[in-house]
Amino acid sequence: MNLSDLYQRAPVPVQNAFATGYGLKELPRRHGGQFRREVFDLNVRQWWPEEELQVDQDSRLRSMVTWCAARVPYYRDIFGELGLDPREIRTAADLSQLPILDKEIVRADPDRFLPDEPRPKLIAQTTGGTTGTPVRYWATLAAVRANYATYEARCRSWAGVHLGQRMASFHGQPIIPESQEGGPYWRRNLAFNQVYFSVYHLNSLTLADYVEQLENFQPQVIAGYTSAVHRIARGLLDAGDIGRVRPTAILVSSETLTPAVREDIQTAFGCRVTNAYSLGELVAFISECDHGELHISTEYGIVELADNPAGPGSEIIATGLINKGMPLLRYRTGDLAIPADPVPSACGRGLPRVSEIIGRVDDVVRTPEGATVGPAPMSLAFQRVPNLRRAQVRQDSLEEITVLLEVDTAFSSGDEEFLVGELRKRLGPSIRLLVEKVPTVPRTSGGKERLVVSSLTPQEGSQ
Repeated sequence: MNLSDLYQRAPVPVQNAFATGYGLKELPRRHGGQFRREVFDLNVRQWWPEEELQVDQDSRLRSMVTWCAARVPYYRDIFGELGLDPREIRTAADLSQLPILDKEIVRADPDRFLPDEPRPKLIAQTTGGTTGTPVRYWATLAAVRANYATYEARCRSWAGVHLGQRMASFHGQPIIPESQEGGPYWRRNLAFNQVYFSVYHLNSLTLADYVEQLENFQPQVIAGYTSAVHRIARGLLDAGDIGRVRPTAILVSSETLTPAVREDIQTAFGCRVTNAYSLGELVAFISECDHGELHISTEYGIVELADNPAGPGSEIIATGLINKGMPLLRYRTGDLAIPADPVPSACGRGLPRVSEIIGRVDDVVRTPEGATVGPAPMSLAFQRVPNLRRAQVRQDSLEEITVLLEVDTAFSSGDEEFLVGELRKRLGPSIRLLVEKVPTVPRTSGGKERLVVSSLTPQEGSQ
């Protein structure tokens, strides 16, 4: 029996101990080594003028390109096929000499993006991507710490909070066993000073339990998926309970933050919402400062804004600068942003900006129990499914979803059973799951992938 099975069968107090044990293991991995030094350096560099930041970024780019050409099989071949000397890539502007990298290329042969042996120890990464195209990603320990240092310096700090404060988290891990009937719908991680709430059990019938636990815990930070935090906020507003939960900061990510949703959350909790954008692939980090401006962290990655003929905004093409474990150059993220006007930043930081992250305004899955599950947590169900190319969830009825799968020839009944089990962890026992294999998963008229497509209105999904 593995640890996951033990966790599923354990009583809640033991599951809390598991969560705390996980935190004790993760703390040194995420926040050890050079973490504190990196946070300090990031805090200093945010005030550098734009020209100095560009010089620093170009230096990091040259180091990454040199590494890729010498040590990474995919890029070694690309430079050879193009007859391109990697020393010709000296600045961000020179990246246009390289082709844009589609996720499908990485998915087809991810090992070709790993450096030659001997290589540093690599850590598996999870991604909250919303396209339904599962890909394995790996990172060095240094990249993991750089990622968390950037989050600390350019998200938490800008929101006026810091690591170690009481935190309520609403993310996608299925912490509640499928067999559990009734609450509690959260687990306690003492190492992180955290209560981790299940986003999959949040509905009108359980909302009061969530609010009561938040009131008892009184987190200083609430962090998580936009849709889950907004559901709590709407519950507080509808019940006239403004002020019942008073955090210092709300940190949201992974899903589009509209002005109306921002207003609801800020009114309900009485504090500012800080928006952030990043990817499990560790190629770009964009976050909101204390003046409400969205800044690109230039040490983390290079963000190109490419033309998007299909609609508003520009497509984010990103080149990662922190991860030599699986480097991705000119990676097509599938997300959209609107460029900022070329005027000085109101906050005085030299970091470049975008005016808005559009992302994908995806539909959500609604369950008979009244839960609402967005594309970011839904995507986690597909991540570890073998032989799966891409997927799409379609919903036209509250009682049923159809899961379209584009699969490899090796996809087996066991793979399908594994996927159904992962979906059940997130959607509960009542909803019918119809699985259909298709030659190609449909895209939007603009050629974009969407994980969730629903014809239900919010009223149809309410309980």
